[in-house]
Amino acid sequence: MIQITYPEKLQGLFQPYRYKVLHGGRGGGKSHTIGRVLLAKGAIEKMRILCTREIQKSLKESVLRLLTDLIESMELTEFYTVHATGISGANGTEFLFSGLQDHTISSIKSYEGIDIVWVEEAQTVTKHSLEILEPTIREPGSELWFSFNPTLEEDEVYQRFIVNPPSDAWVCQINWQDNPWFPDVLRNAMERMREQDHDSYMHIYGGECRSARGLMFKREWFQYYDTRPASLNIYMASDYAVTPDAGDYTEHGVFGMDSNGDLYALDWWSGQTSPEIWVEAWAMLVKQWKPQRAFEEKGTILRAQDGAINRAMRERNAWVSRVPLASASHKAHRALGFAHRASGKSVWLPKGKPWAMRLLNQLCAFHGNGGQVDDGVDVCSLIGRGLDSIWNAMPPAESKRKIVEETFSYEWHQAQILKQAQDAEQPLEYFR
Repeated sequence: MIQITYPEKLQGLFQPYRYKVLHGGRGGGKSHTIGRVLLAKGAIEKMRILCTREIQKSLKESVLRLLTDLIESMELTEFYTVHATGISGANGTEFLFSGLQDHTISSIKSYEGIDIVWVEEAQTVTKHSLEILEPTIREPGSELWFSFNPTLEEDEVYQRFIVNPPSDAWVCQINWQDNPWFPDVLRNAMERMREQDHDSYMHIYGGECRSARGLMFKREWFQYYDTRPASLNIYMASDYAVTPDAGDYTEHGVFGMDSNGDLYALDWWSGQTSPEIWVEAWAMLVKQWKPQRAFEEKGTILRAQDGAINRAMRERNAWVSRVPLASASHKAHRALGFAHRASGKSVWLPKGKPWAMRLLNQLCAFHGNGGQVDDGVDVCSLIGRGLDSIWNAMPPAESKRKIVEETFSYEWHQAQILKQAQDAEQPLEYFR
């Protein structure tokens, strides 16, 4: 007999439905409960269970680690064996792991015979992926389970199962209030967010769509500075366009990150110009600010102008590590990293700069559904998506101490050389 604990609201997981959809905010226990129930079902009868998500480049991005931990906590280590590529049970049960994005109709046929599919982080799954997956899972009694924190109302899974749920679907919203084991450490963070930023609280913990009501960015999130910190790591991001005098703007933004992880917008260039003009502007910003990295959008424009950008670096002696980022998912998805940073009041704009007010107005008008000027938002999105490869600056005190220590070490070493020369009555150059 296997005993498992789970929030009472999730009893529907044990009932027969073609679709089982769990949505809500952080701390509701969705993933842990699904993991426990699937492990219990797999131990009771032989099953093939596919654990998937839209993008999974390695098993580190899968729920394998979660299931491994649950196997230990449920004392099922003698029954389940964790392999490098999956999990197998003593009765022949299999847990398989794969991403959906790279599959075609022919490649996904290998998953015929699956009893249950668990789609984690389902808010990112595309219509194309679902149209390939669903017809493949056709064993009698087979089920598709979805778990996600909603992001946008127009997301495919949200529209398909929350706005217009099919008759054979069990749909359950579960939040932290429904989880009797909601941890105190998370409760403290949740309470602080509810007091300081109610909109973000309702999205992250309340399970509401980021764009369900209102806009993505709030004017009161942003801080302002007169003098930038002395110690900053500098980065750039650019959104390129190619049509002069019409269409989109090319935007270059320069940012600095301080020792606390706060982002400072430092400089900006924008224009509806031909590429040779904005390439030159880009190179001059690189030469002036000497950023550690320059983020840019992958795509046809970058491929066409890549050689010109490299030539400008050589000719201007303006070198920087360029980091192209793929424009995957919806625009609003791509802006979330920067929005989260801004909602924590850690984004600073310079006082009195017209470009900063223009950027702020763009951010606060942005809703992710098109129809507005948002090229500056795209630059901020690139910075937000590059946060994993951005480092905090060294605190000023530590930087000064390092310089003093190095100076002292050098002077001490020179004094020792001089003493050796004097004791040996030899020229100083002899000991250098």
